[in-house]
Amino acid sequence: MEEKKVSGLSTLSILSLFLISMGVTVVTPAMATLAQHFAGHDVSWISTLPTLFVVVGTFVAGSVMGKAMKYRTLAIVSCILYLIGGCGPAFFDNYMITLVFRAILGFGLGMMSPLGNALIIGLYKGQKQASMLGYGTLCMNAGGIVLQMLGGSLASIPEVGWKYVFYGHAFCLVGLVMAFFLPEPETPAAAADAPKAKEKMNGIVWVIAGLFCLFNVLNFPIMMNISVLFEVRNAGGATAAATSLSLYTVAGCVAGLLFGKIFQLMQRWCLAIGYALCGLGALCVYVGTSGPVMTMGLMLIGFGFSIIMPCFMAWTGMATPPSTVAAATSILMALMNLGGFLSSFWLQLLNAVAGENLYSAIIVEVVVFFATAAAFVFYSPFKKK
Repeated sequence: MEEKKVSGLSTLSILSLFLISMGVTVVTPAMATLAQHFAGHDVSWISTLPTLFVVVGTFVAGSVMGKAMKYRTLAIVSCILYLIGGCGPAFFDNYMITLVFRAILGFGLGMMSPLGNALIIGLYKGQKQASMLGYGTLCMNAGGIVLQMLGGSLASIPEVGWKYVFYGHAFCLVGLVMAFFLPEPETPAAAADAPKAKEKMNGIVWVIAGLFCLFNVLNFPIMMNISVLFEVRNAGGATAAATSLSLYTVAGCVAGLLFGKIFQLMQRWCLAIGYALCGLGALCVYVGTSGPVMTMGLMLIGFGFSIIMPCFMAWTGMATPPSTVAAATSILMALMNLGGFLSSFWLQLLNAVAGENLYSAIIVEVVVFFATAAAFVFYSPFKKK
């Protein structure tokens, strides 16, 4: 199929979906403030509950996207849910109502999450597609930095910080406005004289989705416990840990910016390189006793994952028929988010088996990532041209 001409405004509208896609992280810098305000309640649910509903929303999006509902309409609806669920808790000083709104936020984010990648795979081909997938990863990481900084600034307002942090989700207005300019991928026209057999999604999509899920199951423990590692190693405490996490995201931005060129030069080896960098980064976090070494480890993981993610999306677009791309990207994003949710159970299992879950989780991550890198050395879905 011939590549459809996409205007500059339409391209910006697609990238805006990535820019606002990390809305769950707005409250991350405010957890201490929320714990003080909602004393006696487990405020960790405010952070983790949306991820479960992201999975639900993503599957719903996959079943209606481009079929029962246009991409543009789905984006507008998801942005509205994002705004209602994100900003709603600011108007009700109630823990349970806050959780209801957080569930709505997660559902809206879930409906939005496969849209950007599905549009890129449907609208762009070849090297242009690879570059756009990289730019999408760049915007996702850049938006995450903006949202976290916005949430931290609002949470620091005396007395009302717990309320104002939820207003940070109003950043979604950027996506809502731009959603009206989203293009619609062309659907292959069916022959008028003969019914066309229904295309089936390639089973490799579930393998890719499983790898996505496994990555987050293994990597989330480092992200959640990095502040603990900084503390026990006297490496600077919470402030230094927060800076390291920011640099993790910055490294992801750099990888997203360079992904098109990286993919063009060494596409055969991209997945192996991405996993090797993540394994090396996790090893640095494990052996590092100083802040700079652990920070370098986080940056390597951030850079590596921002190579792996667009590679997986490109692999999906290459492996499955065009009519199934929307459902396929929904499955990928759903299982990626499910991995984050399942990481808590993974830590509980390690604690039961090994008696601790901080260092053993990192060891398992290092071994699995290097083993996966080795596997992609011998097998790659991307062949040399």
